[in-house]
Amino acid sequence: MVKSKDRRKFIVEKYVKNKDKYGQTIVFAVNQLHAIALAATFKEYGIKADYVISSVRDMVTGVTRSQEDNASAIEAYKNGELQVLVNVNILTEGVDLPKTQTVFLTRPTVSKILMTQMVGRALRGKEADGTEEAYIVSFVDNGLDKIAWTTPEMIFEGNNDFADSKTEYEKRDIRLIAISKIEEFAKMLNDSADTRELEKAPFTQRIPIGMYAFTYLEDNGVDISYQVMIYDSTRKAYEQLMVNLPALFNEYGNDEEYLSDEILAEMAEQCRDAFFLGEMVPPYDEKDIINILKYYAQYDSAPAFYSFDELDKNKIDVCAIAKYIVEQKIDPVTQSAYVQQLWENGDDNVLRLFFGRQKYFYNQLNREILRITSPFLFEDDEDNVTYGKRYFEKMTLHEIGKINPKYEDELRSNAFKKALLPNGQYKCAGCQKSFPDRVLLHVDHIIPLNKKEGKTVPENLQILCRSCNAKKSDKYDE
Repeated sequence: MVKSKDRRKFIVEKYVKNKDKYGQTIVFAVNQLHAIALAATFKEYGIKADYVISSVRDMVTGVTRSQEDNASAIEAYKNGELQVLVNVNILTEGVDLPKTQTVFLTRPTVSKILMTQMVGRALRGKEADGTEEAYIVSFVDNGLDKIAWTTPEMIFEGNNDFADSKTEYEKRDIRLIAISKIEEFAKMLNDSADTRELEKAPFTQRIPIGMYAFTYLEDNGVDISYQVMIYDSTRKAYEQLMVNLPALFNEYGNDEEYLSDEILAEMAEQCRDAFFLGEMVPPYDEKDIINILKYYAQYDSAPAFYSFDELDKNKIDVCAIAKYIVEQKIDPVTQSAYVQQLWENGDDNVLRLFFGRQKYFYNQLNREILRITSPFLFEDDEDNVTYGKRYFEKMTLHEIGKINPKYEDELRSNAFKKALLPNGQYKCAGCQKSFPDRVLLHVDHIIPLNKKEGKTVPENLQILCRSCNAKKSDKYDE
């Protein structure tokens, strides 16, 4: 689809033949290379066109594109100086282009949300300073008919205003809490799942404080909408990750829009070692990191964060509800009616929003009541096993982290303290160069574990940059 000159020619000629009818047109392309090539083809046919994409580096396309270039192109389109503006999916939300009369869909999508957002660019209507008529032109290729097309009834049902609404977007975001939590509470119903660490945390700490929500395109043309829930325990780690993403990508020299699985796995492991050490309840998920890396590779920016500040955690604190039931000595019949009333008559249905299903709420509430009335049932939940440090000496740092995350964090932190310079940077034990961020460095054994003297102990750990770490690995592989 991207490389086909005939396909690009067909798309552009469709516009040229109907340019008076179509007027100002936004074109949604398959990817960055497609957007650049389409804009060039439009220009070859004498159409005033430009493109907006996330920044592109010379070594990839021979083209340099900055955010200033994007802003300039959008402004020219707003002023009527451009007939056509090509993009991938930057213009789906948040950019007001009311004079758009036509949308060209030259890419597939299986996302109904994204389809509606793209179509909505032309459906503002006169009351929103838009056009009286609008055209949606879809290019459907052979074998690519699995597209989430949207009918006129679906588009206009309950929505005559296609202006982006921040309020509605936030409401949509907060509803997604339930999607994430259902899985967690479903696990609590499974006796084979070990959720002791999770249940030790105060219930309000298990409630997300916000989320990163974003959409990116897979290399097979499928749109991925993803949300990463953030908790008190992981907030700082994710904030550090977002700040360090530019340095991480620069260190790995990644200029591709789509990263290989090998590179993603390596980068995700480095992020884990740099930011996600120690005990985190609920714990972070490596899949979240990989999806964030995929997004950054396409857009050169961190995903947007949406806070759940407006969520009243007290209304869903089942520990407090259980305590009230026990202290008031509410009998079973009255308790059942009381709990049902909480579920059905909440001012904002926040219980339903968070738990998703009534049985998950009841299950968790009953567990908390039992904790108060029959604490002896939970005595076995305490893990009284302790490990001496010698137990870990022949384990890798990652293996130690699975048993004792605090000790892994201690070992890594001590290694970085030894490498810390007076200026706040860290010195590589190999090349002796200094680096500003931990994310650019690795904690490595001086004597490898596969040698008799090699142990995972503080005095055998050093800090190496990525280049020196690779050289050392190659040396011992030989």
